[in-house]
Amino acid sequence: MRCPKCGGLMSFEEFMSVTEGMPWSYEGWRCVYCGEIIDALILYNRLRAKTGEEEGVAAGAKQGKK
Repeated sequence: MRCPKCGGLMSFEEFMSVTEGMPWSYEGWRCVYCGEIIDALILYNRLRAKTGEEEGVAAGAKQGKK
């Protein structure tokens, strides 16, 4: 897969973090050259922006969190 931003090589990764004591993770693609990250939520929100819809979906809202 090629990066849409720079044309570089994309690597599939699992991203993990601990926020307020609650661990979370998601899978996506990261460009090894420029660092661009793309996952399903990012693509969904970009598509909504292109079609002119007003609001995207926040990461917590997609998972049923506030």
